[in-house]
Amino acid sequence: MNKWRPRILAVDDDPTQLELLARGLALEGFDVATREGPIGLTSLVRSFNPDIALVDIHIPTMRGDRIIELIRSVASPDTKYFVISSSSEAELRLCALETNAHGWISKGSGMSQIALRLKSALAHRRIRRGESANG
Repeated sequence: MNKWRPRILAVDDDPTQLELLARGLALEGFDVATREGPIGLTSLVRSFNPDIALVDIHIPTMRGDRIIELIRSVASPDTKYFVISSSSEAELRLCALETNAHGWISKGSGMSQIALRLKSALAHRRIRRGESANG
């Protein structure tokens, strides 16, 4: 039986951060695509069809809120959005509210904590597909 692997799109201007997210989330059971900015993003979203978009809110070429709008314009209505940053929790919470994101993640969070938050956001999809939350 093919096991469903949630698809995560990570957008961050820091290539090291993207590499850490890609490797860590892959080890946690996710398929991961990354992008360092808005160039080519809509094509990637269309082809990859992410379950979750994880977007840094401080990208110099385009603010995170605008990137989320761009992704929303072509993504599935079921796509979940999380903002990520090294900013304070208060700023992250406010940004998540302003962008209508499903949550926020601090860049200082451990990979297992990040994976747990993302998997929790997708629990309804696993239930719809008849899979248990454990596998």
